[in-house]
Amino acid sequence: MTAIQPVVSSFSGNWDHIIESPIVGKDVLELLSSSMYVNPLSIFREYVQNATDSIEEALALDLLNDREIGRVDIRVDPEKRTVQIRDNGTGLSRSVFTTTLIALGASRKRGTKARGFRGVGRLAGLGYCQELVFRSRSAGEQEINEMRWDCRRLKSILRDPHFREDVEDLIKEVVSVQRTAGDDTSLHFFEVELSGIVRHGDDRLMNAQVIRDYLSQVAPVPFSPEFNYGTQIKSAMRSKVNVGGVLIYLDGNREPLFRPHNNEFQVRRGVLDRFSGVRFFDISGADNTIAASGWILDHGYLGAIDNTASIKGLRLRSGNMQVGESDVLDYLFNEPRFNSWAVGEIHVLDDRILPNGRRDHFEQSTHFNNVLSQLTPIAQDLSRRCRQSSIRRNTIRHFDMAFARVTNNVSIVRQGVLGARERQRLQKETSAELKEMEKSCSGSSLNSADRARLLASLRNIRRRWEKVLGADRHNGTLNRLRGRERSILERLFTLVYECSPNRQSAKLLIDRILARI
Repeated sequence: MTAIQPVVSSFSGNWDHIIESPIVGKDVLELLSSSMYVNPLSIFREYVQNATDSIEEALALDLLNDREIGRVDIRVDPEKRTVQIRDNGTGLSRSVFTTTLIALGASRKRGTKARGFRGVGRLAGLGYCQELVFRSRSAGEQEINEMRWDCRRLKSILRDPHFREDVEDLIKEVVSVQRTAGDDTSLHFFEVELSGIVRHGDDRLMNAQVIRDYLSQVAPVPFSPEFNYGTQIKSAMRSKVNVGGVLIYLDGNREPLFRPHNNEFQVRRGVLDRFSGVRFFDISGADNTIAASGWILDHGYLGAIDNTASIKGLRLRSGNMQVGESDVLDYLFNEPRFNSWAVGEIHVLDDRILPNGRRDHFEQSTHFNNVLSQLTPIAQDLSRRCRQSSIRRNTIRHFDMAFARVTNNVSIVRQGVLGARERQRLQKETSAELKEMEKSCSGSSLNSADRARLLASLRNIRRRWEKVLGADRHNGTLNRLRGRERSILERLFTLVYECSPNRQSAKLLIDRILARI
């Protein structure tokens, strides 16, 4: 058999004669805008992220000081269906305004500490409005630069099979730029305006409360002054990340947005819990660096935290912006549901660990896997706490249910209406209940306070039970009746208890009958 020899070809000519200039089609613009973001609210994250970068740059250049804090103002007008997002960062100068805003994936932030570095986030609004407007002025300039994207025209061209031009020609068709003197008093700013916002599903882009809830979780806003652990967290993290460096004001409110953490929170309807302490941890990286740093708030671990609390889950952040949702680390827990019992954050600090394009997770790499491997035992410890809390609460619940049943049995015996056989059966059943309650008191999941309370309750109910058993059963209501009548009623009441699915209801019925006799 003849072996197959590899075919080797070579080319020594000019590649320019074979490969023409690459063509970037119009559909790229659709992929980089509406197709990038599943959640419409992501557009607020993208614009706040860019605003935060600009504010930090302004602080570094001394354009902002203690009297002029970095801030982002968001205004939502449901009647006009517009949203304006404005920051007092550096703004864009005339020389770079147009080239920066029409560049695709060519951000000057690449390789810096900036949060937005792919150069596509500013296009997030294209798929959600009829017109997208950028306005800006940098320090020392008089005119305001303005760029308008005609989103209706853009969508029409994207649907037009006859438009064969590339993305550069498309941009020229839908973008216009002008400069105006303007009467704006801000020396430097950047503003995004989404006009004619299209209704999507529940119209959340026009719901100020939904926007507030979203940004309070995702954006780099501070903790509320009333939150007991906010100052401690900020102080402990200060050397690594600025927790809460930007003030965001929604619809002209005097009070900025705060993180959703409060001292007390709702686990589920009717069940409240409180934070009892905070723990901090670092995750080591290569070369004795810190790859990530985080904090966890301890509490009663009473179950999965209600969505309305907006705090559940160990969450990932980069540049103090949330990456992914509250369930992004579910898979690290022994039982994924236990992540929804936890409250905490992990701030990724390693520059080599980058959020993916949609910011719904991080790009997979050995450096990120290192972070996950060190997070796993932390998640497992939380799983253990959740499991112990669950066992503890089940133990207490079973004890309390048994206590209620024995208490009801005490009341039944006190009625003095049971026959000897039923009384003996009830006595045997109650003895078994008391033994189970005694067994619960020795449960390893109980703390000292729990055990003391249960033991006191057990002593109390056992004393009551022994007392009612020792009482003279011939002093009951039935003993005032003749022997035959008493025997009939005694048998009847025994049948009521035997046939009733609810012994408490049967007791109430018999109490009413006894009151008539």
